[in-house]
Amino acid sequence: MEHRQVASAEVPRQADVVIVGNGALGLFLADELMERRAGSVVVVGPSDRDAGASRAAGAMLGCFGETTSESLRTDAARTRFELGVRGHERWPDVLRRLEEFSSTGFPLQVATETHVVLNAIGAELDTVNFESMLKALDEYGKPWSEIDPQDIPGFRPRTDARALRAVCLHEEGAVDGRGVLAALEARLHATGATLVDSTVRRLIGSGDAVTGVELADGTVIEAGAVVVAVGVRSEALVRTVAADLELIPMFAGLGFAMIAQRTAGTPFSSVVRTPNRGFACGLHVVPAGPGREYIGATNRLVDDVSNVTWVADVRYLAQYGMQQLDEQIARHEVVQWLSGNRPVTLDGFPMIGWLPMNGLYLMTGTYRDGFHCAPLLATHVANELQGKPGTIDPMFSPTRRPIVTRTIDWSVEEYVQHNMAAWFETGAEAAPQMTTTQLAAFYRARGTEAYEKLGVDYALGPDVLWYAEGSLVGARRVARYLRRVGGETPVLAPASSGIGDAR
Repeated sequence: MEHRQVASAEVPRQADVVIVGNGALGLFLADELMERRAGSVVVVGPSDRDAGASRAAGAMLGCFGETTSESLRTDAARTRFELGVRGHERWPDVLRRLEEFSSTGFPLQVATETHVVLNAIGAELDTVNFESMLKALDEYGKPWSEIDPQDIPGFRPRTDARALRAVCLHEEGAVDGRGVLAALEARLHATGATLVDSTVRRLIGSGDAVTGVELADGTVIEAGAVVVAVGVRSEALVRTVAADLELIPMFAGLGFAMIAQRTAGTPFSSVVRTPNRGFACGLHVVPAGPGREYIGATNRLVDDVSNVTWVADVRYLAQYGMQQLDEQIARHEVVQWLSGNRPVTLDGFPMIGWLPMNGLYLMTGTYRDGFHCAPLLATHVANELQGKPGTIDPMFSPTRRPIVTRTIDWSVEEYVQHNMAAWFETGAEAAPQMTTTQLAAFYRARGTEAYEKLGVDYALGPDVLWYAEGSLVGARRVARYLRRVGGETPVLAPASSGIGDAR
């Protein structure tokens, strides 16, 4: 079904709600508001979604497949995890609503199951997260079954990367992310929303209120409310009208994936993935329509938003896809390269809520969960825009203090385990006489030294610590913010030694 985005000359000069950002969060919110007949809605975003996370999403519907040892260890982490559980329940209705607007020629849901494989290429963290996933599935009463890895269609790794165990998650699959976005746009056009192919230069404020937005060409749209949902660029946009507002810092998590045309071997019919590991979500393949497969895994926090990736990440996907998923990937024909920037907050939790200036709402910071949770978050935000009670915990306020979930010692040990996982997966080599214990001690010393240099007592997640340890820009930003808001020594003790003991 064809649809269009209006040119600047056709842009309405007023709207009840302007949504800045046309990724999954922005489009699902617009769809929810139109479904409620909540007035005029304008969505502003470039049609190419340059550098956005949604454009590159694998769109796995996998809250339990993403489980780690941290997912349920604290009340705060459990609250965040349960957003995914509740969000998952929305997708059957979402797909029924969108299917008639799809123009892909195949169902929007490209897989109905996920196979999680445990191989020996990573490190102990793989086993820990694999077991954490099984415990979470049982605790929440979700179906799963053990399966012989050789029975997974398409899964033919190299012998030295064969799986030790594999389980099937019967209620987790994937959707065609780009197809869903296109269907949402078509539905919005049909229901009367306005989609503007542009970017917002700045927010417009009057006193203590935000009254509209100014587009890149100078066009102004007055609005009763402005929702900023432009991913990792959200913080900078908010500061165009509230420069001194104290927000949780957000970083760009650059990810890379490729879509390949299969030329040989048995195709994958389900999502196949490893557990989360090595500062990322694990190596994975997702069916992407007839004859095509989406291959992804990479994540690195970077100083600036970028729409390109590193050669090292290209090499990683190609080499380890062939090694750990299917040797026939070597013959695949790459038909599309995808890169995008996930919005990663300092404490790892979303930023959802009203800001101090009247009429300004922030909806971002969802990291890897944005696409999956978008329908649920759309309901919550639409409620709050209409003055109704929200449906998620208010702990995700954008102006909160950082949420505490770990101690410094625990943070350093997480950093060690993720580095170890990345070391072994990538086949890195040390001196032959160097033991695993010595290697862990090396990374432990680096993590400890990073905290000494930062001079802060707030414990960071492993990905943010890795970034602050390796980037002077990142370190300065983390340290300045934490010193500005005041140190808070975590008193939370780990509930168990779930991340393993590499001492």
